[in-house]
Amino acid sequence: MQACPVILEGTVGRLPGSRDSRLARIIVRHVNQVLDAEERRRQVQRVRPGELLLRTSRGPLVLPLRSEEDLARVLAGERWESVRRDILARCAARYRELFPGARPAAVERFLRTVWPGRMPPGEGPDLHSLPRRQRPWGAVRLDGEPLPELDAVRARQRLELGPPRPAHQPETLQKLAHFLTHEAGVPPAVQESMLLELIALRARCCPRITTLATGQMPVVALHVNAGRSLWQPSRYQPATPVVVTLLADDEARRLRRGLPHRREAWLELAGRRMARVLREAYVQNALLSQPELQWMFLDSMTAISTALEYYQRQHHVVLPCPGTVLDMGRMLTHKALIVRLHLQGLSVLEIARRTYHNPRSVDAYLKAFDSVLILYLYGLTPPLMASVLHCGESLVHEYLELITDYLKDRERMRAYLRSHGVAVPTEVAR
Repeated sequence: MQACPVILEGTVGRLPGSRDSRLARIIVRHVNQVLDAEERRRQVQRVRPGELLLRTSRGPLVLPLRSEEDLARVLAGERWESVRRDILARCAARYRELFPGARPAAVERFLRTVWPGRMPPGEGPDLHSLPRRQRPWGAVRLDGEPLPELDAVRARQRLELGPPRPAHQPETLQKLAHFLTHEAGVPPAVQESMLLELIALRARCCPRITTLATGQMPVVALHVNAGRSLWQPSRYQPATPVVVTLLADDEARRLRRGLPHRREAWLELAGRRMARVLREAYVQNALLSQPELQWMFLDSMTAISTALEYYQRQHHVVLPCPGTVLDMGRMLTHKALIVRLHLQGLSVLEIARRTYHNPRSVDAYLKAFDSVLILYLYGLTPPLMASVLHCGESLVHEYLELITDYLKDRERMRAYLRSHGVAVPTEVAR
């Protein structure tokens, strides 16, 4: 399993030496080689992270949408379009192996399920032309459910499967134990626990093909509790293996029949698929970034961000990703949405559920809004507010718009602050 050595190295990082231990790499590589050889003899098939499983009338079809070579090409500066072209050619070759008599039109219909094509041009909503404080949500409905139950059920099923139960032949384990003793120098007291942990982690990262449904892909993503380690390089941040559904219900059939010609229809379909993937990963305690979505859907970053913003604007939700849950990047609008929900009467726990935030984060945003409101009553300008509160001026403007929309007069502002335990003197003048 080529993807496993990189994934499993952190597990054996407890060995003597640094986290980049050569010994850890050698052990992981050898364990994978031995287990791969055994599973080939037993005809056990696994799906690696970055591979998409499609079930067809002639059997399962595993498509490698992301490989280490593809990543290296992009990191070396090669154009994304050329890398995507080679990925699609690789997928077409896999399809022809299973269907050797397929006509070019059939191959083209199949490739549409892997990559539907570029976003149609037209006079659709140009979300990126809007001022940042006006996107992506605007007014918020209170009757919307941000997490469709079907998405939650799909993701929860992966958790309810429980830990994998690897079944390997005794002679294979003896061979690995002999290697750890005589070549790696691992003490016998820790060999069994190390092997069991490596085998179990390998099974979670690369599930058996029989455990996945059509349209699903295993991914190793950032753990939802990675907030305290964001200063570290990505390979040292806590990660967790998850399974997401790229093609669900009748989406594959719809894409094979034809692509949406209208820009809004394309954005709706793409946004719904991306939102489902983000939700399923979040229920499994993982967060997917937009670059990771780019590898799954083989689209440009512009198309990914436009589809996500269109979905959030249309459905009035915040999707769980590192930018919203962990406050990574420059996404500020979700803070204004949280305050807006609070001003509309939702409790902290309800807001936390709708926006995929920790209740403590919701409290922190509400306290920041209270601070802006106090400074507004004292007549400070937005640049001074941003300087005092150590935040961006754009966020201050978002909060000031909420004050104008919901707390229209000074007496109502004082009443709001009093309800939060802050007494502002009535003689305060601007």
